[in-house]
This record gives sequence, C-alpha cells and structure tokens, in this order.
Amino acid sequence: MLTTETFWNQIGLYNDSTLIIQVIMAIVAIILLLYIFIKPSNRANILMKSFLSFAFAWNAIVFFLIYAEPSPFSYLGAVLFVIISILFALDIFTKKIEFRFPQLDYLKYLTIIFIFLVFLYPLIGYALGHIYPETCTPMMPCPLTVFTITLVVAAIPRVDKKVFAALLPWALLGLPKCLGVSDCYEDCILFISGVYGVVMLVKVWKK
Repeated sequence: MLTTETFWNQIGLYNDSTLIIQVIMAIVAIILLLYIFIKPSNRANILMKSFLSFAFAWNAIVFFLIYAEPSPFSYLGAVLFVIISILFALDIFTKKIEFRFPQLDYLKYLTIIFIFLVFLYPLIGYALGHIYPETCTPMMPCPLTVFTITLVVAAIPRVDKKVFAALLPWALLGLPKCLGVSDCYEDCILFISGVYGVVMLVKVWKK
C-alpha cells in the first residue's frame, strides 16, 4: 500500500524534474482551449487531439512508469493513459470527436467551472497544506483527466464513447481521495468530474 508520505514525495520529485515541460504543456493547453472554443475548426481539433495524445502518453511513461512508486495503481494508470493516448491519435483520422464550446447554457457554466478548477489545482492544494513541489499541477494525471472529461462532455454529441469509457475508471478512482486516502482531498474534483462524465455518457448512450 502506497503511504501518504511516499505519494507526495514522488509527486515532489516529478515536479522538481519536469516543471519546465509541465509549464509549457499547461500554456499549450490554454492556447488550444481558446482556439477550439473561439474559432473551432478541423485544424483546431487536430491540434487538440495531438496535444492530448502526447499529454496522456507523457504521463503514462514519465509519471507512472518512471517517477511513480511501482504499484497496481501506477500500472493501471500507465495502461489506461496509453489507451487514451492511442484513441486520441486515432481520432485525428476517424474524426468522431469534434471539440467546441457547448451550446446548452448549463454545459457552458459547468465547462467553465471545471476548466478553472483544473488550473486552480495547485492553489487548492496549497489551501489544503500542500506546498510546491509536493502539489498537484494542472497537467498531472488527475487534473489532465478532469480537463479531458470536460472537453469531451462539451463536444456532445460529437464524441467517441470509447474515449469516455477509458477516462472514467481513473476519474472514479478519485473517490478514495475524497475519503482521505493519501491526504489528497483536491482529487474530489477528479471524482466529481467522473460522476459528471458518467451522467453525460448515459445520456449519449441512450441517444
């Protein structure tokens, strides 16, 4: 069982070693987000899918397999994130997902709230007593999952259910964090986004 101390130590080591790359990834994510929301196009979709494919592959290899303590959860994360990376790469050609700002008012508000929460992860962690480098940054596995679920939900009905299905297991694993596991209460955001994703997935499947 991964101890709380080990959990935060490995996050601290990862942040210390990869901060510059993470900052670049976060900036690219914001730029592409604005691109697909303000000027949606095939080019914007290709760029976002390429970025997400890279980001999930990066986390699968660098975070889970290099910096994370070997455990069933790290191996599960690596496998899931590789699958998601491949699915986004394939969608560049199949074009099942069409990213855009949602049309429904309640989805607009939820999209904005979740996106802000993703980039506020470090500040929320700080308020909970997690000081850099032992804090969750926006492009780490859990915030990245929240970011991606939000984008996929916003794209409804132009979505790929396989991407939904691959994202949700990791999101729902945020429940133990809500109960105090690893002293990572900020991952309640992850779990809530998973519930949000499940509700929307059921709606998509019914259609």
